Amino acid sequence: MCYGFRATTQRRNQARGWSNRFAGFRVNCESVPRLPARAIRPMMDDPRQIPYLLLWRDRFDCGIREALRVVIASENWIELKRPAGSCQRTKLQYQALPHGGTALLLACPSCSSACRHLYGWSKYPGRVARSLWLCRTCAGLSYHSEGCHVPMLFRGWGRDFPRAEPWDPLVFSNPEQANEFLRVT
Repeated sequence: MCYGFRATTQRRNQARGWSNRFAGFRVNCESVPRLPARAIRPMMDDPRQIPYLLLWRDRFDCGIREALRVVIASENWIELKRPAGSCQRTKLQYQALPHGGTALLLACPSCSSACRHLYGWSKYPGRVARSLWLCRTCAGLSYHSEGCHVPMLFRGWGRDFPRAEPWDPLVFSNPEQANEFLRVT
C-alpha cells in the first residue's frame, strides 16, 4: 500500500538523536484545536440550517484561542469561516457502518482522505501557526503517546494512565448564548 511506504519514508527523513529516537520540533495533536465530525453531525440534522459558532477556550487563562463559524452550504459541503475573514469549504462524506448506521466524516482539503477530525493549526519549521483545517498527517502533527515508552509497571493501568485531553470546541447555535456562557464562567 502507498500509506506504509509514505510513513516509512517520512520516518527515515526525520532527525534522530544519539539513541536513534526522534529529535526535533514536535507538535502533539492534543494541543491543537480540532474540529470533530461529531460536532458537525447535529448541525446537519438541525432543520433550521442556521450557522453555528464554535469556540476553543485556552486551557490555562480561559480566553478564546480560536473561533469558527460553520455554515451548511449544501447536503455534502460546509463552509468554515474564521473571524479574520478566511473561508474554507470542506466536503462531508458518509460512510456505512456494519450494523446499518452511517458515520459522518470530514474530507481533508489537502489529501482528500476521510477523517473524524480536522486540525486548525499546522506545524511549520520551528513553530505552530493557524492554517487550513487539515487532517493530522497533512498538518504535521503527532499523537502525545507516539514514540513514547510506557514502562511495564504502568502498562496495566489502562484508562487510569494520564493522557492529554483533546482540544474540542464549545458549540453554540446562537452568539448570545456564547456571550452568556463566557460571562458566567
